[in-house]
Amino acid sequence: MPLSIPTSCQQRKKANDCGVEVKFNYHERRYDVVFDTSFVSHYYRSLYILPSNYLSYTAMYACSHNDNCAIDFANKKVLDLSNRTFDVDNVTRQLSNFLLEYRQPSDPTLRCYDNEECVSGVCRIEYNTDNNKMSKRRCEPDSIARVHVFDGGLLPSLDIECNRTRCNSPETYNEVKEILFRHNLTDINGRINGGQKSYVSTFLLIVMFHLFIFYVKNFSSNEN
Repeated sequence: MPLSIPTSCQQRKKANDCGVEVKFNYHERRYDVVFDTSFVSHYYRSLYILPSNYLSYTAMYACSHNDNCAIDFANKKVLDLSNRTFDVDNVTRQLSNFLLEYRQPSDPTLRCYDNEECVSGVCRIEYNTDNNKMSKRRCEPDSIARVHVFDGGLLPSLDIECNRTRCNSPETYNEVKEILFRHNLTDINGRINGGQKSYVSTFLLIVMFHLFIFYVKNFSSNEN
């Protein structure tokens, strides 16, 4: 599914950075690409999942190394995300077991972790996935059950809002993180693509180190 830019969309702007947002709605099998300008270079990724059969992946990118860098990124990202397949029904069904529960209309009050009462809203827990430490846990008024993963920048996060009794717990966080990992949406640490790249880089460094030692030993033996 390559990116096709209509000939009518050829407007050019001057800016510090060229920007683009690529959003894939996997539940609808469609994507949107929006070009814009930016004041600073960046690369952010996010996953947004609702238990009502909704799953989107968004990549936000800004660059300045050449005039077509945003278009080049969009072309590659559209091909990359088009080749990914996710079982949206299965993902959302498994998450629903930890995000939703039925409560009687006569008793609408939700009780969150540590017995915090949530009269109108959902329970929320958020972790910084860079250090695996909890950053937020509270009742979130006027919100809905959802999972949001953000990667890029200084504060990557896995944010869970749920409508079950005491659902904003470390146990729920671990279960949701495991579901995302099993469906290849994140790595084992809840990061979008970051952990796998780091793992591969470390592996290559180890291989290169052993090759270097091997060649040094062989060179030394030949000199002798």
